[in-house]
Amino acid sequence: MTTRPMNALEVLINGKRIGIYVPPEGSSFAAMVGNIPRTYMRAHIMTGNDAESWQWQLPDIKPGQLISFRQIKAPTGSGVPPQFARPRDPGEVAENEREAKKLYAKAKREMAARKPKKA
Repeated sequence: MTTRPMNALEVLINGKRIGIYVPPEGSSFAAMVGNIPRTYMRAHIMTGNDAESWQWQLPDIKPGQLISFRQIKAPTGSGVPPQFARPRDPGEVAENEREAKKLYAKAKREMAARKPKKA
């Protein structure tokens, strides 16, 4: 296990640390909140790499509570272990990469077509 510091997410509710969530090395993370089921708020964090998808369900946020997120540095492999980890299908990963390349090339063409021509 490497201990290289990387971007991680510290979560606090009413100023009390709930946890530090560290993605796999070289990966990003996403935090989502929503008022589902409309009487309180739910939040979760997602990350992953080509091998696995990870997710953490955070405690429910009641009306009036304050949730805060702070990006910090933390060693890879530290923090709260993922609550949900599922293997990624290599075929799905390869298809996503192929599709991403096609969409990137299309976006570049569209941006180039919108650029004004130099006189």
